[in-house]
Amino acid sequence: MYIVTRERELARARALSGALAIADLAGWRIDRSVPILPMPFRNYLHIATAELLLVPSIEPSRGDLDTVERGTRIARCDALVVKASSEGHHTLYCAVGEWQRHATLWHHARRLWLSSRNEAWLVPGPNEPEESDAVFRLTGSRLRPMVPARLTASAGRNLAPGLARGDAYIAAAWSQR
Repeated sequence: MYIVTRERELARARALSGALAIADLAGWRIDRSVPILPMPFRNYLHIATAELLLVPSIEPSRGDLDTVERGTRIARCDALVVKASSEGHHTLYCAVGEWQRHATLWHHARRLWLSSRNEAWLVPGPNEPEESDAVFRLTGSRLRPMVPARLTASAGRNLAPGLARGDAYIAAAWSQR
């Protein structure tokens, strides 16, 4: 059981506003007509057109993914878990869960990357161990893993400017909400 603190509520607000900013950037519309999901999935946002559960989270890293994975099996769709950093440089960290019939395949430690033309991608964080090099283009449809070569056509070899633009976009969203 967690004690509700100001810091915890601020982290929860940042995770939710970050998730909503990503949804806005991708052009996703949250489907409010979905039947009520059972507990503990009630705070998940359903995006029917992308077959996605958008999950703002402040739980310990990867600690809540078992619960999210159960949600993907119930809803039969992918998941995007969005966490806001709580220390140091403020950014978002995402985990993409691809729903598959017998399991959910996870891609951890993804960060928002924006091109100079505001094309949005989720890319592996530069300081994170690479378990998967898949990148994800944020469009109005499903998240599908792509090879990094698709991104490098837009980014070149240096991801740092795009990550900085992504962080600035999220920082602006946090200051507006």
